[in-house]
Amino acid sequence: EQLRDAVRRQLEQRLAWHRRRQVRQQVAAALTASAGWDLPPALLKRQAQRELERAILELRRSGFDDDAIRRHVNELRQTVMASTARALKEHFILERIAEDESIADTSADYDEEIRAIAVQSGESPRRVRASLERRGLMDVLRNQIIERKTIDLVTSHATFEDVPFE
Repeated sequence: EQLRDAVRRQLEQRLAWHRRRQVRQQVAAALTASAGWDLPPALLKRQAQRELERAILELRRSGFDDDAIRRHVNELRQTVMASTARALKEHFILERIAEDESIADTSADYDEEIRAIAVQSGESPRRVRASLERRGLMDVLRNQIIERKTIDLVTSHATFEDVPFE
């Protein structure tokens, strides 16, 4: 029964991740539809690696195992430049909204994110934090926190239409 509950929780977490991902994609598409400016190529290259790291953190937090994470990362690598350009524009827009709406990160936000990653990875929060700090990923985590809070704010004012799951 414990195994069945664990499998159910993992499936629920993955479904929630897919829902959040779809909502984020829809919100981002709406926000960036008129963002026609060009980004510097050097910035795109640098950010491509950071985008992969951000995606890995999000997948870990959502309960994906290492094999599933590797599959997602391999898919991401194939389209990384285009997705990075979209992500950068989305980031700049979300940061501006966060600034305008006074959305900020708190130490409790970091604790919550690190605790969720720790639970999913089977490591202690202290070890997860040390790993993130050692790898220079705390700013990636900060961006994830701010962007999630901003998306939550935007979606709290949005109207949704149910569509069949594909």
